Amino acid sequence: MKTVRVLAMSPSTKSGSQGERAEPPTTRERRRNPRVTVPWPAIVQSSDGRLVTGEVIDVSLSGMKLRVNSDVAVGDAVKLRVTLPRDAGELEVTAEVVRRDPGGIGVDFGTLPPDAAVKVKAFVPTWDLRRRAERVGVDLPIQVQGHEATTKGRTVDLSAVGARVTTETRLTPGDMVAATFTPKDGQGAMQVRAVVWEADARGAVLVFASLSLHDFVRLRSFVDSLLARK
Repeated sequence: MKTVRVLAMSPSTKSGSQGERAEPPTTRERRRNPRVTVPWPAIVQSSDGRLVTGEVIDVSLSGMKLRVNSDVAVGDAVKLRVTLPRDAGELEVTAEVVRRDPGGIGVDFGTLPPDAAVKVKAFVPTWDLRRRAERVGVDLPIQVQGHEATTKGRTVDLSAVGARVTTETRLTPGDMVAATFTPKDGQGAMQVRAVVWEADARGAVLVFASLSLHDFVRLRSFVDSLLARK
């Protein structure tokens, strides 16, 4: 059984990579353990000493996704050592590789030790955030720009942290995109970075990444105004 160590440093700049893929979590996993998008630079060291650079894509209380070109296989045990931002110290845990594709790997923590869980919780949406991120059905034109192409579509529902959309061209899970749409609040169009979380013939789920406070408050206010009418 191979063991690898992942050394992740808190970011100094936002990731600009687009078009890379990582397998999305199941709906059950996403609901049970909300995730936060965290494009932290990472270095993966395999048991034979090889180093591979990549990114920690997101973290939840149950696991982590990494965009990295590593030869570890599903079922391999891994050691994760992450340097958390905001002077939160280091996180070092043992995990199992539970999924992989050409763009990266997903690992499962199992049960986090109490001290590690406390550290991770600081970077994972809390129950209050999930409550505030309630979705509402709304039909808005949307343009989704990826690394290779741009497609038009419509929103199906919207929250302060993401949207379900239908598009003319099928999106690819794991891609980083730019989504442009206009909430009906009189403030004009807005553009946000997003990760294509999952996609099928019916549409795709976008999870907004690195939202500014202004954009988060604007989206939350717009969603709340629609919910108040129901």
